[in-house]
Amino acid sequence: MFQKATKTQSRLRLALCGPSGSGKTFTALNIAQHLGQTVAVIDTEHGSASKYADRFDFDVCDLTDHHPAKYIEAIKAAGQSEYEVILVDSLSHAWFAECQLAGKGFDGWKDVRPLERALVDAMLSSPSHIIATMRSKTEWVMQEYVNKQGKACVAPKKVGTAPIQSSGIEYEFDLAGELNLEHVLTISKSRCPELSNQQFLNPGQELAEALNAWLTDGAPMPESGQQKCDRVRASRQLAGLDTESVKRLLEMQFQRTSPSQLTSGQVDELIQMIEATQTQVESPQIDTDKVAANSAAA
Repeated sequence: MFQKATKTQSRLRLALCGPSGSGKTFTALNIAQHLGQTVAVIDTEHGSASKYADRFDFDVCDLTDHHPAKYIEAIKAAGQSEYEVILVDSLSHAWFAECQLAGKGFDGWKDVRPLERALVDAMLSSPSHIIATMRSKTEWVMQEYVNKQGKACVAPKKVGTAPIQSSGIEYEFDLAGELNLEHVLTISKSRCPELSNQQFLNPGQELAEALNAWLTDGAPMPESGQQKCDRVRASRQLAGLDTESVKRLLEMQFQRTSPSQLTSGQVDELIQMIEATQTQVESPQIDTDKVAANSAAA
């Protein structure tokens, strides 16, 4: 039941929140460009990310329908296209849509909460780094300062408070931080001890390098179910083997119905069996019983 815990390499889950003008989109792009070579942006801010296309290299999906299912569809599509970094800008629009779907009463949330959970799961299970921005609730506070004449003065200042999203959303991320209007990022939650309570002015390369060092420290990342399926599919197509024959091999040799249910070592075995069929030319229909028997004997 229990086994020795091991730190493994992982993908980033970062949340950035802040008031209007704090630089959430620019900061997210600046960090993303140093995390991976390929970046996909899911833009719900009416093309705001594309205004930085002359500064950063990325592909964009302009999302006008903010239903959580549309977010999930875009996140999965970006993951399947093997983008290294996915930027969700912003996640707050999903919350606006959820509130609208739930209506004014409490009863509507019983149907919305599963959608909300599915969106979170899509981000957590993505094979890509995820950076999500969120708007902050804005308040004005009176702040003291000293003017050029050396006199103490008081002036109003706009500050961001809680993110506009479901309560406790920051718990779902490895790191969460707040940007202020001076473009200073304060890390408020971190699973990386070195970054806890740190501050970064105009965060970008320095923060990304620290994150990369933490994310790549550990045992190799376990192969995902999708990666296992992709490997088997590529091998099957190369060998000219039909899907039903591979299913028979799975059932006979491993008592499984999908490559995603196998260990990485078992996937290697299955691919060796598929490759062995390339030498069989008796007929277009492969004798999978023979292949499985020969593999077992070996």
